[in-house]
Amino acid sequence: MRWFRHLVFAGVYVALAVTVALTLPLSVEGMDRHTGILFGLVILTFGGLLHEFWARQDAQERNDRRLWHLREQQEAVMEMVVTLERRLEDGQPLARGEVQAVLSEARVLEQLAGQLPPLRSAPADAPAAPRMAPARPPLTAAPAPLPSYPPPAADAAAILDQVRDALRTDKVDIFLQPVVSLPQRRHRYYELFSRIRAGEGADGKPLYLLPEQYLGVAAEAGLIATIDNLLLFRCIQLVRETEKRHQNVGFFCNISTATLNDAGFMREFVSYMGQHPDLASKLIFELSQDQLMQGGLFATGFLDGLRRLGFRFSMDQVWRLEMDWSELARHDIRHVKLDAARLLDPDGRFADPRAVRDLRQELDRANIDLIVEKIETDAQLIELLDLYIDFGQGYLFGEPRLAKKQG
Repeated sequence: MRWFRHLVFAGVYVALAVTVALTLPLSVEGMDRHTGILFGLVILTFGGLLHEFWARQDAQERNDRRLWHLREQQEAVMEMVVTLERRLEDGQPLARGEVQAVLSEARVLEQLAGQLPPLRSAPADAPAAPRMAPARPPLTAAPAPLPSYPPPAADAAAILDQVRDALRTDKVDIFLQPVVSLPQRRHRYYELFSRIRAGEGADGKPLYLLPEQYLGVAAEAGLIATIDNLLLFRCIQLVRETEKRHQNVGFFCNISTATLNDAGFMREFVSYMGQHPDLASKLIFELSQDQLMQGGLFATGFLDGLRRLGFRFSMDQVWRLEMDWSELARHDIRHVKLDAARLLDPDGRFADPRAVRDLRQELDRANIDLIVEKIETDAQLIELLDLYIDFGQGYLFGEPRLAKKQG
């Protein structure tokens, strides 16, 4: 009966507009018929705008309910899969109907919820793991609270079990680190990092696996694309949340070649993004320079597909500066990240401030923003401000903090 409520609402403001247009000239002395019609049109316009706002809110609430219902269904399917795996490990035979039922339901969920992160393995020959920000040493003065890490485990199988358990039980946490405009230090973007929870410490706080502990193991097991997909899904949730709060911030989300080579997921993802073009202005996909310099990366068509939808890209882990920046800009590479230490190295290429200005001019001509990351101290910031840097990232402006789960 939702359509009936909308019909009644529309009927009310249309009737009110007609009534005002017809009766106002008769009840107000000196008002002619044209002025009455004008007032009626104002009421009709205001009612229409109010109706559209209500309809959008109603549609968003319905979509949110549907999304979380699908997530609950997905979790139920995963529980069924885990049960079947345990029975296989115990040597118990499985009926063909049991397996077929799980597969059928999984296919339906995949078709209905292309936006959900599918818990599936990447191809066995998937490339190496994506960049995850390494744990940086705390500052010497008043260090901020950082994620805690357990002692390195020698058993790769135990780490793999922890990773699989985290994916099944939703123990993959997302951390946010701000990217600020300079010199105002206004938060303009956030970069997202994923972390694998591995139990609790003596103080009750969660412990996290070091990226170097689990990335290699997860890559060998074909789980990198799954972790990546979950990060993308959480990123979309955060974008939706900022829209509700009318916050004008963007998000850098790392995407790996493992995900780009997952043709099935990328087709679903590009299709989903095509249905939600409003996400394009706030979501920036980040790849390393090595990944972007691979000849066949744009040949897959998926990056170009996202680019045509309005998405932009960022390049980090930059080690080579002799680049055709205009060519990168044609592929909508709109951000480049450089380490603060690289720019401030007295023996490095940029020891002469004119070299930085030359680089800035090249990037400006290509309409590419330069972001200096790993800014740790005020002394570094003062030197960088002398170079007229526009954006900064690092522990000086905020350490990665745990993102609140939406929903």
